[in-house]
Amino acid sequence: MAFDFAGYFKEIALTTDLLTPRDERTFRVEPPRDGERHDVVLYLGCNVMRTSHMIQTVTRIFDRLGVDYAAVGGAAYCCGIQHHNQGQPASAEKYAHHTIELFEKMAPREVVMWCPSCIHFYDQVLKAELPFPTRHPAEFLLEQLPRFTFTQRVDARVAMHDHHTHPARRREGQAGRRLLEAVPGISLVDFDADPRWGRTCSPALVQQLGEEAWNAMALADIDRAVAAGATHLAGIYHGCHRMNCGFEAERPLTIEHYLTLFGRGLGIEVEDTYKKYRLLDDPERVLEEMTPCMAANGVDPERARGLVLKTFPKR
Repeated sequence: MAFDFAGYFKEIALTTDLLTPRDERTFRVEPPRDGERHDVVLYLGCNVMRTSHMIQTVTRIFDRLGVDYAAVGGAAYCCGIQHHNQGQPASAEKYAHHTIELFEKMAPREVVMWCPSCIHFYDQVLKAELPFPTRHPAEFLLEQLPRFTFTQRVDARVAMHDHHTHPARRREGQAGRRLLEAVPGISLVDFDADPRWGRTCSPALVQQLGEEAWNAMALADIDRAVAAGATHLAGIYHGCHRMNCGFEAERPLTIEHYLTLFGRGLGIEVEDTYKKYRLLDDPERVLEEMTPCMAANGVDPERARGLVLKTFPKR
């Protein structure tokens, strides 16, 4: 059966509509306007929109810096990796170059790429010679670290769930660690995530290992983190958090994205509704909690029910 690209992007958009009122969004999915210019493009990719609290967090952090930036993502800015994964290299390259053209229209001095899959596709698969420098948000924010003023102590002993099988992923993880170490009250415990996670946590790895083996590997990592004295497990990528946050119900450990902890030190707090709904363990309650957002965004209740049963099922 052919991959349903339209359905894939529609599901991401629907998830966003169920988690974030449109008037509270700090990103956009439309192409740039004629003549629009920004110093920095914060390229979000697609799947982070399933965990839209992360977008609200990172854009508030960027706002705190006073950066002239545009936060963009979604289907209009497709990097092409899904087409590549489905054996459509020509389409993948077409979408990738179209997105580069959209960035060029904004004449940025730099593109900060959020998604590890987008970074991997442009750097390691296409080996694209981009007309602007790129780096991960952790690396960008680390350079800006002296400009931040922390206003809140965050008491947490953190095990960093990062990926270290590739030099770029190691570099991004190390930048995330240094950001957390700068937050008053945070200390990092001696912990390295299982190298079998590879480039990033992904549904493809679940299919490769089998769900039972994948769950066992995730819980083994969490148990090692707890044994090392961690109170928190901090994922570096959105996929890591999305796939691991439900284990918080099974172990005495708080699972958060690294920028949630960093932002907390700056007095920035955005509710993680994705994790909240995962932990409710009750689709009917999830739908009830979502009702105001659903109504505000004009979401059909039956479409919402279908997604909730798939994404936030009873364990």
